[in-house]
Amino acid sequence: MAPWQLVVLLGAFAIVGALILPRRGKAAGPASNAEGMQTALEQFMENMEADNRELIETVTRAQLQQRQYNAERDERLASLERRIIELEGKLSRFEARTEERLDQVRNAAVTSGAAVAAKHPTAGGPYKEEDVEAVAPPIRERYAELFDMHNQGKSIEAIAKKVGMNKGEVMLILQLAKQEEERRV
Repeated sequence: MAPWQLVVLLGAFAIVGALILPRRGKAAGPASNAEGMQTALEQFMENMEADNRELIETVTRAQLQQRQYNAERDERLASLERRIIELEGKLSRFEARTEERLDQVRNAAVTSGAAVAAKHPTAGGPYKEEDVEAVAPPIRERYAELFDMHNQGKSIEAIAKKVGMNKGEVMLILQLAKQEEERRV
């Protein structure tokens, strides 16, 4: 074969090849794009499913935490309600004891007033505080144990617990004794 024939044959082969190859590329392109799109969609769906599972787990954990918080809150609320009932009972007992002691003091004052009136028949009017103090024993004598512990340096809380009184009662008795001593001086 002559060299020019070889050149012509190669040129023709190159032209035919150039015309055929772009058609194959175009024909192969849509199939390739469809596979790529399908793969991308599958990947997207997998990602969405993973995100949904993660979101469900997060919501489930939040619900569980909320239930635990609600249970703890309900338990604290029930505890506080029990404590309120207990304190109301203590308050009513304290009020009853205070009322009893006030009645005892009133009766002692009336009795003392009657004794003073018997001693001084000319008095005629209502009794005076000085007269009652003259007949009634001093507070320090009536609550000797309380004042002994106070003189030993015991706290008001310890005294109240030992004597079976409230802190307010102990403080009141200490203040009354102080006022009584100031009046006598």
